[in-house]
Amino acid sequence: MASAVNSVGIVEVLEQYQDLHYPSGPLYQRINSCEAFINKEHDELKTIYHLCETHSPGLRNKTVLRYDKLLASELKESQDISRLKISRDCLAFKCSTYSKESGVKAMLAQIAEMPPEWTLVQLTPQYNPKEMNNENNNLYYTSPIHISVFSCGQSDVEPFLVTVNAPRDPVNSNHIELAQEVISLMKENIDLLTSTKRGTFKSHKEKYNYMDRRQLIENRLTSIVRVMQDMWLKEWRCLLSGKYVDATLENNICGQIKTYLETQGSIIKLTKKVEVILCCLVKSCMHLKLAEVKKVVQFCFPEVDDKNVIKDIVHFIRNLGNDLLSKNVNIKKHPLILVLQESLDCFPWEMMDVLQDECITRLPSLHFVYCLFKEHEGEIVNGHKIINDYDKGSYIVNPGMDLKSMETRMMTFFNYWTPNWTGTAGYQPTKDEFFELITSSDIFSYNGHGGGSHMMSKDKLQKTHVKAVVLLFGCSSTKIARLDPQVEMFGNYHMYLTARCPCVVGMLWEVTDTDTDTLTTDFLSYWIPSKASVHWKYVDKTKWKKAAEKITFSRNCTEGENHWEPELPRALALARKGLSYNMTKAACVARGLPVKIQERTINES
Repeated sequence: MASAVNSVGIVEVLEQYQDLHYPSGPLYQRINSCEAFINKEHDELKTIYHLCETHSPGLRNKTVLRYDKLLASELKESQDISRLKISRDCLAFKCSTYSKESGVKAMLAQIAEMPPEWTLVQLTPQYNPKEMNNENNNLYYTSPIHISVFSCGQSDVEPFLVTVNAPRDPVNSNHIELAQEVISLMKENIDLLTSTKRGTFKSHKEKYNYMDRRQLIENRLTSIVRVMQDMWLKEWRCLLSGKYVDATLENNICGQIKTYLETQGSIIKLTKKVEVILCCLVKSCMHLKLAEVKKVVQFCFPEVDDKNVIKDIVHFIRNLGNDLLSKNVNIKKHPLILVLQESLDCFPWEMMDVLQDECITRLPSLHFVYCLFKEHEGEIVNGHKIINDYDKGSYIVNPGMDLKSMETRMMTFFNYWTPNWTGTAGYQPTKDEFFELITSSDIFSYNGHGGGSHMMSKDKLQKTHVKAVVLLFGCSSTKIARLDPQVEMFGNYHMYLTARCPCVVGMLWEVTDTDTDTLTTDFLSYWIPSKASVHWKYVDKTKWKKAAEKITFSRNCTEGENHWEPELPRALALARKGLSYNMTKAACVARGLPVKIQERTINES
């Protein structure tokens, strides 16, 4: 009865806003969060539509205003006007009189239009009344999550929704404020890295104290990831799975599931939603406990009371998943795009067991996914934005002039691996130089403090179209920060998104320069093809980390050996594996479209 009363009260409040045209971002977010809350039990598609509308409404509005001004200015001559208008329309808000049914139809049409290789998984926190009155910028809440799954390019597969509860301690059932722990961990990490100036220690005791604190931070991060996958998403992390590249394998799994369930008789009702869930379960079951597989099966078939039937289905799913591994088939998957509401962006999702080897990128809303898709549609092949000219790269290294060892390490790499790239090192470029480097190349790498936003004209950047893949290897370079509990979050990455940049790689929090340089060079040497005779992985990293200007190789190196991974997100996942510290692994994320270097360019180079 209490929930019914609450729903009635929410409906009454929403009626007061029916005629409100173009509300502010936070208000629009709350209205749609409430709409999703009251529709959840009886209209799944409408609920998903309202959840999509809660994602980054303020950013959408600012971007639309920016495009409107650009279309009305003299700068429009330098733009592809037709594409800019399409981008503007993708993000524009509808009038309050626009029917929700029309909104749902438009959402489904967009999903069907996008590449069939893509799977979109949207994570949205559930409506939480406590957040409405929060005025403490140091207070964070961890809410239940709505998981919305979109299979792109398939009009016969509708989006579906699963909701997971907030994490609770398995011993005392107390609520775990995981968001508060993540923010606390970030602050402790900053304190640690700023307490010791560039890794110099006055004594052995100070060094040991630093290492102890760093290990404690590592342990806390490991605990956070464990809670995320075992106590929050739990069995439903299986939904974070892309489609197999081998379409025959994908269809074979679905076919075997259908055939098996048909043998169970009329007691089993197989809907398209259940079929997709079970297919995801097969792909991820090697990461799940048997009890977790059972819970998903019970969710799919609530009408089945016979425990033996449930048990048989569980074992069938588990055996089918194990067969995939034992037969050594190609289980490589197509891209998975995580659509994260800003309050969930600080979590290290890529560190969960089901995602560590996936081709995964982040975007803030379905509207921006579709906007970038339409902007780069002509260059998207098999679900990836194609980079043809990887030699057309540029860099900015150590613009603050206070990271000389980093400068030596990175320039040694660029000169060896990408000698055709151009850029600046050891001095701060002018705003015009920065702008020229980022707009004249296909790949742009920034290696210094932060994301370099202090060196560029933000207004000028947002007025242009950044076609390059942007790599920002500095502390918190793509962090989305909360300025106030009642204000929409903001990050410098939003400038690149407004500029319709296809993909940005950067850091969620502070990192150390040596670890970051290792990640950067490993990632680039996996992703960027090179004419270098020996692969970068065989460089003597001990000497290189000490800023030795001359490259030496390990004794077991092999000339001409190929370690190329053309897909950017997958190359990034490979590079993470070579790091010792999880804080650096978890910090680096890819935002935007899945990007791939055109394979034919190797033979043509």
